[in-house]
Amino acid sequence: MFEEIYREARQRVVGLTMGLGGDELARVVPACPEWTVHRLIAHLSGVASDLATGRMEGAPSQEWTSRHVAEREGVPADDLLQQWNASGEEIDKIDRIPYQLAFDAITHEADLRAALGRERLPDAVWYPTLVWIVPRRLPEVTAKTELGTIGSGPVTLEVDAYELWRAFFGRRSRRQMESWSWSGPAPIDKIPFFPSRATDLVE
Repeated sequence: MFEEIYREARQRVVGLTMGLGGDELARVVPACPEWTVHRLIAHLSGVASDLATGRMEGAPSQEWTSRHVAEREGVPADDLLQQWNASGEEIDKIDRIPYQLAFDAITHEADLRAALGRERLPDAVWYPTLVWIVPRRLPEVTAKTELGTIGSGPVTLEVDAYELWRAFFGRRSRRQMESWSWSGPAPIDKIPFFPSRATDLVE
């Protein structure tokens, strides 16, 4: 599943961002406010390059991701996308890629779509990963969403599926997660893989 998710995300992002003008490339990405669109593309290209060449020391630390951006600061975005495609062809030969790579790609695709004012990532792309994550991350929760019920824990959560998915990747604040409809103690601290946002993000 994860190999296909990653490959298709790369193809969509390249199609979404190839040929963007300077103003769009310089636009700040609200979900990653320290990055512009160009820097986010640099990160995606850098992750793929490192995986393809085995340069994984320090992954997935902030220093590792910062290096991707710093090394590619002056490289045109279209060149970065071509490099990502080239690295992707090498990654396609790997029998099993880390699931984190697929998660990173579709999370940042969602970030880019929001920053560029494009249509939201289709449900069929991200929802299967939500079904995979919830019972592993929140075994005590039954999440009731408009797209289906996930899990079988004693605590019921009624929530928009996309909101929950984005929260797992640090795109929602603690206040936003606490505002959801919980039937019992809310395991907020167990939701984000990364620290939650300090401020609300509405997409």
